[in-house]
Amino acid sequence: MTRTATLKERLANGWIVGDGAMATLLHQIGVPARTCFEGLCLSQPEMVRDVHRAYVAAGAELIQTNTFSGHRVGLARYGITAHLKELNQTAVRLAREAVGESGAFVLGTVGSTSDLGAGDREQPASNASLSDIFEEQMTALLEASVDGLLLETFSDLEEMMIALETARRLTSLPIIANLAPDVVGVTRDGYSVVDAFATMRLAGADVVGLNCRLGLSGILRTYEKFTLNSDFIYAAYPNAGMLHYSDGDYSYTADAEYFAEVGGQLAARGIRVLGGCCGTTPDHIRRLKQRMESGHVESVLDQSGSGKGSLSASTKTIATVEVQPVTKVQDAAHGQRPSEPSTFSLLESVRQRMSIVVELDPPKTLDVTKYLAGAAALREAGADAVTLADNSLGTVRVSNMALASMLKQNGIEPLVHVTCRDRNLIGQQSHLMGLHVLGIHHVLLVTGDPSRFGDLPGATSVYDVSSIELTKMVKRLNAGIGFSGQPMKYPSRFIIGTAFNPHVRHFDKALERLRRKLDAGADYVMTQPIFDIRLFEPIARAAEEYGAPVFVGIMPLVSARNARFLHHEVPGITIPESILRQMLEADPESAADVGLDIAKTLLNEARNYFNGIYLITPFLRYDLTTELTRHLREQQGVATPQRATV
Repeated sequence: MTRTATLKERLANGWIVGDGAMATLLHQIGVPARTCFEGLCLSQPEMVRDVHRAYVAAGAELIQTNTFSGHRVGLARYGITAHLKELNQTAVRLAREAVGESGAFVLGTVGSTSDLGAGDREQPASNASLSDIFEEQMTALLEASVDGLLLETFSDLEEMMIALETARRLTSLPIIANLAPDVVGVTRDGYSVVDAFATMRLAGADVVGLNCRLGLSGILRTYEKFTLNSDFIYAAYPNAGMLHYSDGDYSYTADAEYFAEVGGQLAARGIRVLGGCCGTTPDHIRRLKQRMESGHVESVLDQSGSGKGSLSASTKTIATVEVQPVTKVQDAAHGQRPSEPSTFSLLESVRQRMSIVVELDPPKTLDVTKYLAGAAALREAGADAVTLADNSLGTVRVSNMALASMLKQNGIEPLVHVTCRDRNLIGQQSHLMGLHVLGIHHVLLVTGDPSRFGDLPGATSVYDVSSIELTKMVKRLNAGIGFSGQPMKYPSRFIIGTAFNPHVRHFDKALERLRRKLDAGADYVMTQPIFDIRLFEPIARAAEEYGAPVFVGIMPLVSARNARFLHHEVPGITIPESILRQMLEADPESAADVGLDIAKTLLNEARNYFNGIYLITPFLRYDLTTELTRHLREQQGVATPQRATV
C-alpha cells in the first residue's frame, strides 16, 4: 500500500490503530527480563525488525521505534551511552524496513526517565539537564527521518512538559504525548488528567493520551470521568490487563478478545488513536483492528460528537505553561479535619532560641528499658527532641516508629529518621501515615546506608526514590496528595528535615546537593557529626538564603579506637588530625572525658553560628549527651527548656 497522506493528515481523519508492546513481547519469546531491549537494535536487529513486521501484518498503522529507554539515563544502566545516536538511528532504520510499502508511519519513541533508577539516584536531573537528555535522543531520531514523535509512560506532568517543550522546539512534526498515571484521573505529581491534557495541548501536543499502568479498565474509567474536548485528539495505549506472577514468570491477564472489546468501548467514547502497551501482542492489535473495522465503532464515534479533532493548535510553542494543580483535598474534603492536640514545633522553637535535638539510637535487643531511661534523662536535662535513626549503618534495631510512639506517650518529642533503603513506595507512604496518626510529625528523610554494609548483607536495599524525591513526595502529603497522586481526605503536617554531609572531596558539590534538597521542600537541616570548626561558617551561609534552620551535629568521642573507627570506616565522618592525636594520647580511663571536653569546645564555637544543636549519643552512652545538654543550657542561662506542652 502506498502512503497517500502525511501523518498529520491521517491523524485528522478518523481512528488509527498503533502497535503493541516491544519489550514484553521479546521477553515472551525468550529474551531475559533484565536485558537492555533497546540494545537489541544493535545486537539482534533481525529480532526487533521481526516484531515490527508482525505488528504491521496485524494492521498497525503507527509503528514505534524500539527506543523507549534509548536516552542517556536509560542506556547508562547498561554502559552503552556511547552508542546512543547509533542505536536510535538504527532503531528508525529497522522500523522503516519493517514498514516497507505498507503505508504505516514510524514514530520515534521517547520514554520517561523518572522510574528507571539509573545512575546516582541521589542526583536527579535538573529541568535543564532533563531537557538536554531528551534533546540528545530526539535529535538522533529526527535526523533519521521519523514521521513523528511518541512521548510515553510519563507519570509526572512536569517531566512530560519538559519533554514536550523540548520536542516542539526541535520539530513541527506531529507529537503524541501519553501520560501514565498510577491512579484514575490524577498524575503522580498531583495534577488532574483533564488539566494536564489541556496544558499539554497548549504546549504543542497533537495527540494527548494515556498508556501503560492503569490498564484497560483504569484508562477507560479515566476517560469516563470527563467530557472529551471535540478539538482534541485522544489516545489510549493500555497494558493487556494486570501484571501477575505465575509459574516463575510474569504475564498479563487480558486476552486479545477482551482487549479488543475494551478498545471498542474507548473508541465509542471518542478515543481515536488506539494501541497497546505492556503485555500486548500482534494478536491483540489484530483483534483490535478487526473490531475497529467492523463498522459498529464508527457509528458510535459519529454520535459522540468527538469524531474529528482539530490540529489547529498543534504547532503552538510557548516558553512557559502555567499548570493548574488538582484541587487540594483540604478544599474538597468532606467535613472538618479531625482536631489534634497542640504539638511542639521544632521550627518555631529554633527560630526563637537555641534548640537541642539528641540522637539516641534504638537498641539492637528487645530490652528497651535503658533506652527509655536515657530518653527521660535527656528530656530532664533540657533536650527539645530525641531523634531516632532508622536501622543506622544497615544494622537491625528496634523499630523507631514503635519507640517514637512510646516516647510520645511519655511526653518526649520524637524526631524519626526515615530511610529510602528499607521500604518501597507502598511501605514508605504507609509508614509515614502511621507516624502521622501516632502524632509524630518531625521526620528526617535520609538515603540510608546500603544493606550490604550491615549485619544482614544479603538483604535488599530498595531505594525506590532518592531522599530528594522522597522530600517532594512528603511535601505532597502535606498538600493532601498521596505518592500516587491520589487525593487524601486531609493533609499531613510533617516538618521535614534533611541531612547534610560536608565531609566530601568537593565541598561545593555537597552544598549544591543541599540546595537541591532545600529546593525540594526540606524545612530544616541536620548535619553529620562535625569535628572541624572551620566548617561551621560555610555551612551556616549555605542555608541562610533559604531561611532553613541548621542543627549542627556534635558527637562526643569515647576512646581512641572509637575516633579511629569513625574517621576511617564510617561514611560521612572526618576527624581532624589534631583531635585524633588528643584521643590517641589520652589515658584510656579518661578518654571519654577528653572527648567531652572536645565536644564542649566545638559546641561553644558552634553557638556563634547556629541556633540548632544536634547531639549524637555514642553506644547508648546517654550520660555523655545528657552532660552536653546541661552544658548548653547552662551556657544559655536556663536550667530546662521553656517549650510548648507535647
